[in-house]
Amino acid sequence: MRRLFRILAVAFILSGMTALAAPVRGQETGDTLRLSVEKAQSYAMEHNTEMKNARLDVKIADEEVWETTARGLPQVSGSGSYNNNLSLTTQLFPNFIEPTIIQILNEEGVFDPPKPITKPEKIEVKFGTQHNFTGSLTVSQLIFSGPYIVGLQAAQVYKDLSQKQRQLSELEVKANVTRTYHSIMLTQRNLQILKENLDNLQKSLNDSKALLKQGMAEQTDVDKIRISMSSIKNTIKSTRRQSEQLHNLLKIQLGIELDRPLLLTQSLQEIIQHTQLDGSVQEEFNVEQNVNYQLMNTQVSLSELDLKRQKSQFLPSLSAFYNLRENAMRNKFNPLDGDEKWYQSSTLGFQLNVPIFSSGQRISKVQQAKLNLKKTRNNRSNTRKNLINSFVQTKNNYITAYENFKTARENMELAKRVYERIRKKYSEGMSGSMELTQANRDYLNAESEYIGSMVELLNARTKLDKILNEL
Repeated sequence: MRRLFRILAVAFILSGMTALAAPVRGQETGDTLRLSVEKAQSYAMEHNTEMKNARLDVKIADEEVWETTARGLPQVSGSGSYNNNLSLTTQLFPNFIEPTIIQILNEEGVFDPPKPITKPEKIEVKFGTQHNFTGSLTVSQLIFSGPYIVGLQAAQVYKDLSQKQRQLSELEVKANVTRTYHSIMLTQRNLQILKENLDNLQKSLNDSKALLKQGMAEQTDVDKIRISMSSIKNTIKSTRRQSEQLHNLLKIQLGIELDRPLLLTQSLQEIIQHTQLDGSVQEEFNVEQNVNYQLMNTQVSLSELDLKRQKSQFLPSLSAFYNLRENAMRNKFNPLDGDEKWYQSSTLGFQLNVPIFSSGQRISKVQQAKLNLKKTRNNRSNTRKNLINSFVQTKNNYITAYENFKTARENMELAKRVYERIRKKYSEGMSGSMELTQANRDYLNAESEYIGSMVELLNARTKLDKILNEL
């Protein structure tokens, strides 16, 4: 039971590595994608969904920079309107016109005597025409604005922020692809070990049956081996399903369809050779070049610009505008008639806005910006310390993992030799089943520890590479 527990523990470790993953072309033969670790990383850089979105974020930042810039450039707008006055408005004016007496001849040719004319108090007057057409063109230009100038500076910093976030996404995607690739290789290695152990148990079962016929073994020894074989067969099935899940996860990280064949060309032995201790563990860690620290510098710059923007709210702003307007007033609907006139008017003006009193609102915003700047600087200082500590810890973990790996490999090779000797003695009837079972258990435990040490070593190397690549 303890042996089976160790095997299942290794399987659990391998499956737990899949939780670490997040969502240039390789060599292709037909529809099969053939990839090494390095080519898998390069392929993911181009096809991974997260990387596609990161590149789009950079383009969005470029557009936002131009949007901010365009606010201070000349703005031109045009408008047009048409009004149909179905009924003109009537206005009443005081009657200041004296009535005129007009004499009219009658039928006999004699002037009738003039009749008195009553003077109306008001005169009814209708103004305007039925059809009115208007067209206007307006040009405006911002001459000076403090917030606009600061906004231009902030837009450039924001663009730099999006680029650094893209770099961080690249490192994370590469690390996730590497971890999944390693997990698949380790799972295949675990399958190989389980199959070898199953073959060894099959040989031991055959030997036990032969000894049982000769009366040199008991039926209990045969049954125990069969139980162990049945458990290992179930573990092999579970490990195969786990390998399939890891392949699907890697396909998602690569950005390919799940039904596309994928062949990993780099062996676990080649991968382990690349994890040997080298000069990288002796490299100096320059925190100033770390992309995470640079992101914090960018955050500080944005906070400084926000403070500058709040202070600029105290400055006046100045803009100019020009408006050209043409009107046509017709009693007929004939706006395109060249014989009719259009009446033009134009305006040139300047607008000056001077902030005078806001009951302390602007002062309060400046104080808030100062406090936020202090917080951001504190976070940058804390990030610096954490990055240095993380590098030292990751480097030490890698050295420890490598030392543990070497020890586990030696123990596994030794346990294998011991098991082979005892199995040979058992087949010759010179050793008991208890000794054989114990040797087999020790060999399985050593193999499990060896796989576990490889998991720790590959994870430690991946973390160290990620930190070094951030420089």
